[in-house]
Amino acid sequence: MFDMIKKKNKMIKSDLQAQIWVETAIYTLIGLTLISIILSVAIPQVQKIKDRSIITQTSESLIRLNNEILEVSDVAGNIRIFYFSFDKGTLLIDSTNDHITYTLENTNYKFSEPGQAIPYGDIVYKTELHGKKYIVTLDIDYSKVVDITFKKTSENKLLHPGVYKIKMENVGDNPADQKIHLDFDLV
Repeated sequence: MFDMIKKKNKMIKSDLQAQIWVETAIYTLIGLTLISIILSVAIPQVQKIKDRSIITQTSESLIRLNNEILEVSDVAGNIRIFYFSFDKGTLLIDSTNDHITYTLENTNYKFSEPGQAIPYGDIVYKTELHGKKYIVTLDIDYSKVVDITFKKTSENKLLHPGVYKIKMENVGDNPADQKIHLDFDLV
Protein backbone atom coordinates (compact mmCIF):
# COMPACT_ATOMS: atom_id res chain seq x y z
CA MET A 1 0.00 0.00 0.00
CA PHE A 2 2.80 2.32 0.88
CA ASP A 3 4.37 1.63 -2.54
CA MET A 4 1.10 2.40 -4.23
CA ILE A 5 0.85 5.78 -2.49
CA LYS A 6 4.43 6.53 -3.51
CA LYS A 7 3.64 5.66 -7.12
CA LYS A 8 0.54 7.81 -7.07
CA ASN A 9 2.50 10.74 -5.58
CA LYS A 10 5.14 10.35 -8.30
CA MET A 11 2.47 10.38 -10.99
CA ILE A 12 0.87 13.50 -9.53
CA LYS A 13 4.28 15.14 -9.25
CA SER A 14 5.20 14.33 -12.86
CA ASP A 15 1.77 15.55 -14.04
CA LEU A 16 2.36 18.84 -12.19
CA GLN A 17 5.82 19.22 -13.75
CA ALA A 18 4.39 18.57 -17.20
CA GLN A 19 1.66 21.12 -16.54
CA ILE A 20 4.27 23.70 -15.49
CA TRP A 21 6.21 23.17 -18.74
CA VAL A 22 3.04 23.46 -20.83
CA GLU A 23 2.05 26.66 -18.98
CA THR A 24 5.56 28.08 -19.49
CA ALA A 25 5.41 27.38 -23.21
CA ILE A 26 1.95 28.93 -23.52
CA TYR A 27 2.95 32.07 -21.58
CA THR A 28 6.07 32.41 -23.73
CA LEU A 29 4.00 32.15 -26.91
CA ILE A 30 1.50 34.71 -25.60
CA GLY A 31 4.35 37.06 -24.68
CA LEU A 32 6.00 36.72 -28.10
CA THR A 33 2.66 37.30 -29.82
CA LEU A 34 2.05 40.47 -27.81
CA ILE A 35 5.55 41.76 -28.57
CA SER A 36 5.10 41.13 -32.31
CA ILE A 37 1.71 42.89 -32.30
CA ILE A 38 3.17 45.91 -30.51
CA LEU A 39 6.14 46.03 -32.89
CA SER A 40 3.92 45.73 -35.97
CA VAL A 41 2.05 48.84 -34.83
CA ALA A 42 5.03 50.79 -33.45
CA ILE A 43 7.57 50.34 -36.25
CA PRO A 44 5.50 52.10 -38.98
CA GLN A 45 4.81 54.98 -36.59
CA VAL A 46 8.52 55.33 -35.78
CA GLN A 47 9.30 55.27 -39.53
CA LYS A 48 6.74 58.04 -40.15
CA ILE A 49 8.40 60.17 -37.47
CA LYS A 50 11.84 59.52 -39.01
CA ASP A 51 10.60 60.43 -42.51
CA ARG A 52 8.95 63.62 -41.23
CA SER A 53 12.24 64.56 -39.58
CA ILE A 54 14.18 63.81 -42.79
CA ILE A 55 11.81 65.97 -44.87
CA THR A 56 12.02 68.83 -42.36
CA GLN A 57 15.84 68.72 -42.24
CA THR A 58 16.13 68.48 -46.02
CA SER A 59 13.70 71.38 -46.42
CA GLU A 60 15.86 73.50 -44.12
CA SER A 61 18.97 72.51 -46.11
CA LEU A 62 17.24 73.41 -49.39
CA ILE A 63 16.30 76.83 -47.97
CA ARG A 64 19.96 77.44 -47.03
CA LEU A 65 21.11 76.16 -50.46
CA ASN A 66 18.62 78.48 -52.16
CA ASN A 67 19.95 81.45 -50.16
CA GLU A 68 23.51 80.54 -51.22
CA ILE A 69 22.42 80.27 -54.86
CA LEU A 70 20.80 83.69 -54.71
CA GLU A 71 23.94 85.20 -53.15
CA VAL A 72 26.23 83.56 -55.75
CA SER A 73 23.94 84.88 -58.50
CA ASP A 74 24.54 88.49 -57.44
CA VAL A 75 28.12 88.87 -58.74
CA ALA A 76 29.83 87.32 -61.78
CA GLY A 77 32.77 85.12 -60.80
CA ASN A 78 31.36 84.48 -57.31
CA ILE A 79 32.07 80.94 -56.01
CA ARG A 80 30.61 79.21 -52.98
CA ILE A 81 31.02 75.78 -51.42
CA PHE A 82 27.92 74.37 -49.73
CA TYR A 83 27.79 71.22 -47.60
CA PHE A 84 24.61 69.27 -48.24
CA SER A 85 23.75 66.04 -46.43
CA PHE A 86 20.70 63.82 -46.33
CA ASP A 87 20.00 60.32 -45.06
CA LYS A 88 17.25 59.11 -47.36
CA GLY A 89 15.89 59.97 -50.81
CA THR A 90 17.58 61.59 -53.81
CA LEU A 91 18.58 65.11 -54.82
CA LEU A 92 18.46 66.00 -58.51
CA ILE A 93 20.36 68.95 -59.95
CA ASP A 94 18.33 69.25 -63.13
CA SER A 95 20.34 71.25 -65.69
CA THR A 96 17.82 70.54 -68.43
CA ASN A 97 14.89 72.26 -66.69
CA ASP A 98 16.84 74.45 -64.22
CA HIS A 99 15.36 72.81 -61.13
CA ILE A 100 16.73 71.37 -57.90
CA THR A 101 14.47 68.58 -56.65
CA TYR A 102 14.59 66.40 -53.55
CA THR A 103 12.51 63.19 -53.71
CA LEU A 104 11.64 60.83 -50.87
CA GLU A 105 10.03 57.66 -52.21
CA ASN A 106 8.31 54.74 -50.53
CA THR A 107 7.34 56.55 -47.34
CA ASN A 108 4.37 55.97 -45.05
CA TYR A 109 4.37 59.66 -44.14
CA LYS A 110 1.73 61.72 -45.90
CA PHE A 111 3.42 65.14 -45.89
CA SER A 112 0.54 66.96 -47.59
CA GLU A 113 -2.68 66.21 -49.44
CA PRO A 114 -1.78 63.91 -52.36
CA GLY A 115 -1.72 65.63 -55.75
CA GLN A 116 -1.68 69.15 -54.31
CA ALA A 117 1.37 71.35 -54.94
CA ILE A 118 2.01 73.56 -51.92
CA PRO A 119 4.35 76.51 -52.48
CA TYR A 120 6.16 77.72 -49.38
CA GLY A 121 8.76 80.35 -50.09
CA ASP A 122 10.73 79.22 -53.13
CA ILE A 123 10.09 75.52 -52.47
CA VAL A 124 7.09 73.66 -53.85
CA TYR A 125 6.10 70.65 -51.73
CA LYS A 126 4.15 67.83 -53.32
CA THR A 127 2.94 64.42 -52.12
CA GLU A 128 1.90 61.72 -54.58
CA LEU A 129 0.15 58.47 -53.70
CA HIS A 130 2.09 55.43 -54.94
CA GLY A 131 0.24 52.24 -53.99
CA LYS A 132 -0.18 52.35 -50.22
CA LYS A 133 2.89 54.56 -49.80
CA TYR A 134 3.77 58.11 -50.79
CA ILE A 135 6.36 59.98 -52.82
CA VAL A 136 7.22 63.41 -51.41
CA THR A 137 9.04 65.96 -53.59
CA LEU A 138 10.53 69.33 -52.69
CA ASP A 139 11.25 71.38 -55.80
CA ILE A 140 12.89 74.74 -56.47
CA ASP A 141 12.37 76.19 -59.96
CA TYR A 142 15.15 78.47 -61.22
CA SER A 143 14.09 78.44 -64.89
CA LYS A 144 13.16 82.14 -64.94
CA VAL A 145 16.32 83.53 -63.32
CA VAL A 146 19.20 81.05 -63.49
CA ASP A 147 20.62 78.78 -66.19
CA ILE A 148 21.93 75.78 -64.23
CA THR A 149 24.74 73.61 -65.61
CA PHE A 150 26.69 70.79 -64.04
CA LYS A 151 30.42 70.80 -64.86
CA LYS A 152 29.64 73.37 -67.57
CA THR A 153 27.34 70.91 -69.41
CA SER A 154 23.59 70.34 -69.45
CA GLU A 155 24.13 67.10 -67.55
CA ASN A 156 21.65 66.22 -64.81
CA LYS A 157 23.21 65.02 -61.56
CA LEU A 158 21.38 62.66 -59.22
CA LEU A 159 22.76 62.53 -55.68
CA HIS A 160 22.01 59.65 -53.31
CA PRO A 161 22.09 59.78 -49.49
CA GLY A 162 25.36 61.07 -48.12
CA VAL A 163 27.36 64.21 -47.47
CA TYR A 164 28.33 66.39 -50.44
CA LYS A 165 30.44 69.48 -51.00
CA ILE A 166 28.59 71.34 -53.73
CA LYS A 167 30.54 74.04 -55.55
CA MET A 168 28.43 76.81 -57.10
CA GLU A 169 29.96 79.33 -59.48
CA ASN A 170 28.43 82.35 -61.18
CA VAL A 171 30.23 81.86 -64.48
CA GLY A 172 29.42 85.39 -65.66
CA ASP A 173 29.43 84.51 -69.36
CA ASN A 174 25.82 85.52 -69.96
CA PRO A 175 24.71 88.79 -71.61
CA ALA A 176 23.07 91.31 -69.27
CA ASP A 177 19.55 90.58 -70.54
CA GLN A 178 19.90 86.76 -70.20
CA LYS A 179 19.54 84.39 -67.26
CA ILE A 180 22.52 84.09 -64.92
CA HIS A 181 24.73 81.10 -65.74
CA LEU A 182 25.30 79.15 -62.52
CA ASP A 183 27.56 76.09 -62.71
CA PHE A 184 27.49 73.30 -60.14
CA ASP A 185 30.16 70.75 -59.36
CA LEU A 186 30.98 68.30 -56.57
CA VAL A 187 34.23 68.87 -54.74
